[in-house]
Amino acid sequence: MIALLVIFVVIGALVILVPSIATAVARNVVSSMDRAASGSIDQSLVEARLGRIEEAIDAMALQIERLSEHQRTLLGSEPPQLEPGPRRTESG
Repeated sequence: MIALLVIFVVIGALVILVPSIATAVARNVVSSMDRAASGSIDQSLVEARLGRIEEAIDAMALQIERLSEHQRTLLGSEPPQLEPGPRRTESG
């Protein structure tokens, strides 16, 4: 009698668990397939974008070089010596 009850409990658990596990696995497989399909990026688009990024970085480097040359021209070859100003004391 107890063996029959155990068999019914095991079969009932399998009837409930197997479809829910199969559904979860199927959802994971389908979602991974969706990610793989949407994750495929056209290589030419990536190369074009990287080319634009490279051009932008080159333009920024050129502007920085121009600014530093201008600063060197304004300041001369040596940076100016700053004269020490009056010291401030804190009253406490």
